[in-house]
Amino acid sequence: MIDPSAYIGQKVVLGEGVQIGAGARLGDGVELKSGVVIYPDTEIGEGCTVYDHAVLGRPPQGTRAMTRRVRDDLPPLRIGGGCVIGAGVVIYRGTTVGQENLFGDLASVREQCEIGAHCIIARLVTINYGTRLGNRVKVMDATHLTGNMIIEDHVFIGPLVCTTNDNSMDRDPDEEYRGPVLRRGASIGGSASLLPGVEIGEQAIVGSGALVSRNVPPDKVVVGSPARVVRDVRPEWRHREL
Repeated sequence: MIDPSAYIGQKVVLGEGVQIGAGARLGDGVELKSGVVIYPDTEIGEGCTVYDHAVLGRPPQGTRAMTRRVRDDLPPLRIGGGCVIGAGVVIYRGTTVGQENLFGDLASVREQCEIGAHCIIARLVTINYGTRLGNRVKVMDATHLTGNMIIEDHVFIGPLVCTTNDNSMDRDPDEEYRGPVLRRGASIGGSASLLPGVEIGEQAIVGSGALVSRNVPPDKVVVGSPARVVRDVRPEWRHREL
């Protein structure tokens, strides 16, 4: 079903059972596989490919069980050109996505997020509300990025990484939720845990399985639980482009 007010560019390919809501805009050369749902006013840039049963522009909906109020005045989802969006991906209204990004199957991105260009969001990754990713960020499978995180350019995040933004674990309704900050070129090893508000310095490396409870200085390697500095980052491991 395609709403008559939707704009469909040239050479767009639509699979079976596609739904496109009112005011949605699809650029030239977009391909939607079977069962894709495009919510009203969503904008998809030229040359994007969206695989089966992805849902784009979904509005958030809260219940009384939630502490955080869900906004009902969010702007439309905007997706830049050249993106590939895997099967079953859900991206909420109010988020903006740059060009040439790859979203693996079953990834989920909540409202009010910003994702730069040339990023990889792998399978089963979850990105919570209000989180910002720079350019050329790689987030590997089954990682959880909590709400209100800042992730700068050229950051690598391994699989199964867990990040949190709530020190009281829902016991203090007045707490300000603040996720970790990952500065340019930082790398996080698989299964590491980053606690609320910690800052990982530029080009720093967090070892696999580390528990980071305090800030990590730039250009340092930390390991362990709690994480501790063990050495400097090797010069040959530094990002040359930064």
